[in-house]
Order: sequence, then structure tokens, then C-alpha cells
Amino acid sequence: MESRIKQEKGITMIALVITVMVLLILVNVLVYNAQDTIQIQVLNDLYSDIELLRDKVSEYYNEYGSIPAEIEYTNIKQLKDAKILSDINDTGKFYVIDLEAMKGISLNYGKEYENVKNDKTNANNYTDVYIINKDSHNIFYAQGVGIKQNDITKIYYTDYTEPDNTTIDLRYIDEILIPDGYYYIGKYNNQGIESIVISSNKNEEIDITNPSQYIWEKQIAYVDKLPDTIVISEEQKDEFIKSINHYKGYFKNVTNNVVYLPILENKWSEVYTKNGEYTDKNGDIAYIPKGFRVSIAEGTNEVINGLVITDEIDNDGNSIGNEFVWVPVNDFYEFERDSFGNEIIDFTTIEPTDLKYYEALSNGRKVDENEIQSVQDTQKMYKSIKTYKGFYIGRYETGIEGNSARTSTSTTSDTPVVKKNKYIYNYIPWGDNFTEEIGGAVGLAKSFTNEKIYKDNVTSTLCYGVQWDAIMKWINKDTAIKYVIEDSSTKGNYNPNGQLVMSGNYEEFQTKNIYDLAGNVSEWTMESYGTTQKVLRGGNARGTESEEIKNITNREANEINYKAETSGFRIALYINE
Repeated sequence: MESRIKQEKGITMIALVITVMVLLILVNVLVYNAQDTIQIQVLNDLYSDIELLRDKVSEYYNEYGSIPAEIEYTNIKQLKDAKILSDINDTGKFYVIDLEAMKGISLNYGKEYENVKNDKTNANNYTDVYIINKDSHNIFYAQGVGIKQNDITKIYYTDYTEPDNTTIDLRYIDEILIPDGYYYIGKYNNQGIESIVISSNKNEEIDITNPSQYIWEKQIAYVDKLPDTIVISEEQKDEFIKSINHYKGYFKNVTNNVVYLPILENKWSEVYTKNGEYTDKNGDIAYIPKGFRVSIAEGTNEVINGLVITDEIDNDGNSIGNEFVWVPVNDFYEFERDSFGNEIIDFTTIEPTDLKYYEALSNGRKVDENEIQSVQDTQKMYKSIKTYKGFYIGRYETGIEGNSARTSTSTTSDTPVVKKNKYIYNYIPWGDNFTEEIGGAVGLAKSFTNEKIYKDNVTSTLCYGVQWDAIMKWINKDTAIKYVIEDSSTKGNYNPNGQLVMSGNYEEFQTKNIYDLAGNVSEWTMESYGTTQKVLRGGNARGTESEEIKNITNREANEINYKAETSGFRIALYINE
């Protein structure tokens, strides 16, 4: 019995040793496989980041014409040593990608971007960042990730290991859009000034005497009429002028024929499901009301130029709705009545920081107890503009949905709209009752949002005099167009016979994407003149040669029951809290 027990014991020990050896082998295999899996994941994380950034940068570039990067980065020796830079494509400077400029960015690496943003002068001290080449748009991770293979560690900086020599055809050169059907073929140097040259044949050598080649003509000054040397059809005139002013230039060949960049007006965001903040490419902010779409088209998508919103689009993406333009009021202390229009205004009253402030009257009178509703409405308007730093103004003079023009016998039963190419809502008095502010233009403006889905998010009103002056100040700050404050003779419809045009009919009659402020019809405002009259702003079609009549700042007063062919109104919106 004893030997039998010993024999069993010996067998158990051997089995134990074998078991331990097998376990050690399995552990080593598992550890090796785990490490391999981790390394694969590390590389996949890099590839995932690069792919996401490539898509987001492309979206940004296609929308704004520039890469989302401003901080130069020169610490690229490691990229050169790795021999992954292309001598053909990666010829531009490198910049740190601005992760805040793009939405929907969540990365595995690039965690030092915040440090770079706050320490721009020492950007090269940081490596946990993604960088981009300006010419090729190729993206690299400056620090790289190390992958160990056969005891050799290889560093990966992007999702390829050989230089990317693929032929590229960038849509923008120096942030200038290359028109469809044309190719950038180089730059022409004229007395030290380089200009972009394009051609329909991308393989051509530069020869500016060749009519097929067009040179970029930079245009800094604002243009309101066709340059004399330009060869272009009458049908293209308005679109060409609009293009020049937006893109600050155009392409011209040796025979003075032009190629210009069309501005698409049928690009709109998704509808806002609640009031939301919009930030344009310049970092300027506007508030978009629920139920509206904001323009993402060139020329109408920046606050500085006049950001446009609409409340309806068709199946093709074109606006068929009411359109408004955001007027920024960044300094609330400037939001007060001014002396535009050469009228003597009494300013001996409460400062606009006090929300009891009401529009100054010519005799200094303030709103009395009989106008308490006016006080409350005005307080709400001032408070909104102080909070949101801006308001919306109708892009067009108020029109009607009808198919025939109004006459002197028309009633106020037409539906008011703020749309292009509509008959003007004229022959309309200010109101039926000065104190209660009912009927007429003031009543139509107040009730404009009643049946709209966004009625709880914005309040509509007849444009206040202080709002009109805010628009004047905004224009006056733009050196390219400030001249219209002094002389608006080229910015409005003036006709000896008083013949009106449809709303938004002529491109040259817009300023900051707002049409016909200077002329067509004079527009009723909430501003009072004495105790029995209200003020109309802007010129009208029957203006004489007098600058006063034609001026965009013009002010004239009339009794509240006055109505004429050349008097209308404009609707404003402000955001509700």
C-alpha cells in the first residue's frame, strides 16, 4: 500500500511540472497576442483620426475656401526623416489644425491643441498635435505613434508610408475659388505682383496673350456699375456685379472677356428646431430662431456682409419663404437714435441701458401712461437686442402674396410677405389709432408672426427708428460702402414717374443684403414726430435730384392716416427670451 501511494505521488508531481510549463507557454503567447492587439489598436486610432480630419477639413475648405488652420508649425524634421513628404505636393507651409473650427471632432490623439492655442508663439514645443500642409492638404500627426515589429520600432505619422504624389486639383488658390471648367495653371508676375492664371486646359503653359487664359483681377473698392472695359452680356450684369463685390475680383483675358464666380443662393442649413447660436467662419455670432434656416451660400453666410435666414425652401433647395437679415449690435451703448436724416433730435433723456428708454420725439416728449403697451413692447425689444446683440430686418420691403399691384382703393386685407419679386405693400397708413397702435402698417407688422410656427420664438414689429439708425451705423462702419450714407443716388429705384419695382428687383439696390433701403417706397417706422405724426425713412421712387430725398437716411413725417403709392413699410424681428 505504501509503495502504491508513493507511485501516485510521483505521477502527480510530473503532471504538475508539465502543467506549469504549458501554462507558461500559453501566457507568453497570450501576452504576445495582447501586445500585438494593442499595437493594432494604436495604429487604427491614428488612421481613424486622419480619416475624420480629412473629411472635416475637406468640408470646411469647400465651404469657406481655406483650411481651418492659422498657427504655423515648423517642427517637421521627423517627417522629412521618415521620407513621407512629397516633393511634388507637400510644398507649402505646415499649420496646426484648428480643431475648434470644425464641428463633430472627437480624436484619439492631438490632445495638446489647447496648449498650442494658448501658447501660439511656442507652437513648435508641442508634438501631440495634428498638422496640415497648406498646398497639399495632407494631414500628419507630429508626434507619431510607434509600432514594434520584430524588435524594430517603426513610427507612423499618417495613414500612408510612402510620399503622396497623387495629382491634386485644388478648388481654391490663395483662398480664391477656381470656377468650374477651369484649372489653375500658375501665377503671372507683373512688376512684382503675382496674379492667379486659369485656363480650360490644365496642361497649358502660361501665356497671357492666349485668349483661353484668364488672370485674376483684384477689386478692392465696392462696385455698383459695370466697369467700362468689361465685355459681358446685359443679362449677366447684376450677377457679375454681385460676384465682384463678394469675391473682391474676377478673371479677365486679353480681350476683356471675363469669367466670374457665381454666388449660389439656394444653399440653406437644416431647419432650426429651437433657437440656436450660429458662428460664421469669421467667428461672428448670430441667433437663428426656431423654424428658420440660415444661409450657407457664399455672399449671404457671413454676419459682416449680412447673414440671411429664410422660413421655407422648395424641393430644389431654393428659398420660397420670408427672408430676414441679421443686424449686429455688438455695443449696446450705440443702440440709440441718431441724427441721420439731418433732423434735430432731442437726446436729453434716459440712456439706452435703461430699458424704460423709448424713442425720442422731436419735442422731447416721452411715452405717457396712455401708451403703456408701447412702453412694454419697446422694453422687450431693447432687452432682446441687449441680450442677443442684434436683431433681424426684412431683407425686402414688405410685399403682398397677390398677383396684382395695390391701388389707392385697396384695403389692408392683403397678406404681408418678405419675399423677392413681390408687389409692394403700399397705399398703407401707419395705423388707425396713434395711441393703441392698431391697423395699418403697425398692426400688420405686429401680427406678421401670428400664424407662423415660430411665433413663440420671435416677435415681429414695424421697424423702429432706432433700428433703422443701427443699420445706418453698421453701413457707416464698412469703409467699402459707407459712401451710401452721404449719397444713395445709385442705391435705390428713382423714377420721375414714380413707377415702382417689385421687391428685391435690382441687385445694385442692395446694401448688406438688404434691398431698397434707399428708394422705391418710403417706409413707416415706430418713430414719432410730435404727438400726431409718425416718421417714414429712406427715399422713394418719386425722389427728385435732391440728395435729401434720395438719401438712405432720409426722414419725413406724416399723419398716421396718410397713405400713398410710394409709402410702405418693413418688418423687423427680435428674439424672444
